Amino acid sequence: MKLTLILDAAPLGVRASLVEEWEEIARTTRMGPRVRHFDSEEAALAWGRSMASRRGLKQLFLSDNRKSATG
Repeated sequence: MKLTLILDAAPLGVRASLVEEWEEIARTTRMGPRVRHFDSEEAALAWGRSMASRRGLKQLFLSDNRKSATG
């Protein structure tokens, strides 16, 4: 299983999407993202880490789209 936390710019705060993927023998299965809005990046990261911990994962992949949106 792989969890990816995607951070996007929002009018107020940060939009966080958490995507779950499982690798199976013939293909990869991907669930629709869980999306939440947070006041800060720290709160979004804490949420992502909490969800990874619940699934017994030690690694959370991060994709920060906010930097490319502002540049």
